Amino acid sequence: MDLMTHSSVFLLPTIPADNRESSTYVLVALNQRLPTFTPLLWMHAQLRICADGGANRLYDEMPLFFPLEDALDVRHRYKPDIIKGDMDSIRAEVLEFYMSLVINFCELLF
Repeated sequence: MDLMTHSSVFLLPTIPADNRESSTYVLVALNQRLPTFTPLLWMHAQLRICADGGANRLYDEMPLFFPLEDALDVRHRYKPDIIKGDMDSIRAEVLEFYMSLVINFCELLF
């Protein structure tokens, strides 16, 4: 079986040669399975947003990337800056957890 490798270098910010500020990165977590390189993207993002049900994914899946660490510690370390949506997909316990961390919520009303 051939070994296949993937590089995520293209996802990292570049440092401009003329000392200008580098690009600003925003991470948006959707209600889809988080890719394995999510912690790397998280580290380089200046703003982290969950779109409604994406908060469930962040809550459930980020601790899986760090199996030797306490899940609650991981959840406290990887908390979104904003959760935006109509809040119909986020589970009650996840909403309550992030509300206890004083996360900004933007509820869309239709």
